[in-house]
Amino acid sequence: MIRKAIKGGNVPPDIGFRVLLYTYSKIFHINPSDARNTPLKLMLEMLSIHSEIEDHKHQEMKREMNKQKSS
Repeated sequence: MIRKAIKGGNVPPDIGFRVLLYTYSKIFHINPSDARNTPLKLMLEMLSIHSEIEDHKHQEMKREMNKQKSS
């Protein structure tokens, strides 16, 4: 069930929340017990921002690698 949730499949809400809570806690180094008190909307916003930043870093690294290859 966890694997299905990670791949974006439909899972029961409690499993989805546990995966979300784990991910949020791991990325932001927050104790999961404390993170449970974070509003869901804020968790989702923070994970969305983190995803965009990571995507931007990935694109920059690709550009740099392409520059080095063409040099």
